[in-house]
Amino acid sequence: MEENLGEKIYEASCFINDIYQQVQILLLACDAAFERAGLVPANGNEVELHRARNLYAVEAWSQRAVGRVYVPRQPDGKGLKAFVAVEVHLRPRSATHALLVLAYAEASGEATPQALTRQYRDGEWLEDLLVQPSPGPNEWRGGRAEHPRHLPLADELKLKSWPLTDITDESALEHHLISRLREWASPQSR
Repeated sequence: MEENLGEKIYEASCFINDIYQQVQILLLACDAAFERAGLVPANGNEVELHRARNLYAVEAWSQRAVGRVYVPRQPDGKGLKAFVAVEVHLRPRSATHALLVLAYAEASGEATPQALTRQYRDGEWLEDLLVQPSPGPNEWRGGRAEHPRHLPLADELKLKSWPLTDITDESALEHHLISRLREWASPQSR
């Protein structure tokens, strides 16, 4: 055991907490941008986490990503036509730097906010789809057959990622997210 191990663990823990506070600020900025566009979080104030439980898989202990799903503001909670997800990847598989991933999906007929939240929680990280070679290193588009473990309620899924270094302030974040969503949701994009 190393000397001053408890102190080193405490300092590292404080550093990790600081990182997650920055991620919280980023996700709250996403909430604000999407609120102005008529989208609300599907699962209240919760974010989705995938936790490691294997003692020997230390590299997986720290949270490598957090995600949040957004749906159109609708009072009845019935079926959805489209929904959005945002993931913040601190250690992505598709890049050597932290990423913000935006996903837009057109929903199948049976999609509800509750079913969507459950599928997202139980599924794979959407960023994993960006590792595949099509059509480019930071964009991906595919139908249900191409993403069977990633939101099966989505008939078509569109992804784009940006390095977190591109997100210089809240207005840059909103510009990246909302302009891409408008492009994807337009009839010409289908």
